[in-house]
Amino acid sequence: MKKLLLLLISMTFFACAAETSLEEENTALQLSSDALTISVGQSEQLKILSAPQSDQEVVWTTDDEFIASVFHGVVTAHQSGTTTISVVMGEEVATCTITVPEREYKLVWQEEFDGDALNLDYWTYEVNGRGGGNQELQYYTDRPENIRVEDGKLIIEAKKEEYEGKNYTSARIISKDKKDLRYGKVEARLKVPGGRGTWPAFWMLGYGRWPDAGEIDIMEHVGYESNIFHCALHTKNKNGLNGQNAHGEQIFDQDVSGEFHTITMEWVEDEFMGYDRIHIYVYGNLTKTFAETKQLQDAGDWPFNQEFFFILNLAIGGSWGGALGVDDTMFDNPVLFEIDYIRAYQLAEVE
Repeated sequence: MKKLLLLLISMTFFACAAETSLEEENTALQLSSDALTISVGQSEQLKILSAPQSDQEVVWTTDDEFIASVFHGVVTAHQSGTTTISVVMGEEVATCTITVPEREYKLVWQEEFDGDALNLDYWTYEVNGRGGGNQELQYYTDRPENIRVEDGKLIIEAKKEEYEGKNYTSARIISKDKKDLRYGKVEARLKVPGGRGTWPAFWMLGYGRWPDAGEIDIMEHVGYESNIFHCALHTKNKNGLNGQNAHGEQIFDQDVSGEFHTITMEWVEDEFMGYDRIHIYVYGNLTKTFAETKQLQDAGDWPFNQEFFFILNLAIGGSWGGALGVDDTMFDNPVLFEIDYIRAYQLAEVE
């Protein structure tokens, strides 16, 4: 009887030991968290809590390195969005969903175009017929026929008329030495005109000689491409003169003229691996990301770490806007570039 009892105890012990060994061999790969929220610029350590006994290499990956990168389990957030971090051992995979919240911005300047006159504490009229450096056909004036504030909007109107040796008039204003920005977010609500030969733009210039000081074209539209918003950068060696400038476009199914659209630029310092980036959006949908690199730095093609001022203008014709000529029949109706507001933000202080 004692022998039978000992045999049963022994069988039970060995069965338990075998089961324990089997569990250890088949332990699932598990991370310390399956979901994390990390602020831009912050890092969190993901740890492997359990793993099968294996001599397989441990491999960490991310679905989108622009949102969050991973190095030996250390996850660093770069820009808002959601991505998945994975750790792989042989056939075993464990994942963690990373959420990077939108950056928190504070409003630092706004132009709502209230009242009945342009705020000259913010803006300066440019009055000339020099063609904007692009062989444009208009003469820029400060007349109310070409530029005015009414009904809470800035109105820039192009006209077909003989004026100072030109066949068209329009307007251009700049915020140079009055309002500028270095990093942050800019949002504008605007309506572009239709018509072949129109070339409205909302853009920024750096202080200094062009193109070395840099140019940020937040929004450009040419009338013969009625369903496209364009954006671009111009720098010392990559600019419109040689056609090598970085640029992007967002194409719509319909004509974008005649309705208001919200255009946003997000200009972020040291956003990814210590480099700056500039993002352009229409209605929150990304049009283009422009990224600083060491090669651009070394070539003098990333001047976007200084103050830039704002420009609003409506050109007629020119090297791009007039590439297919000007349709003068569009002047049978008012040709208007309307701006509802411009708002500038910078990152809120993290407490």
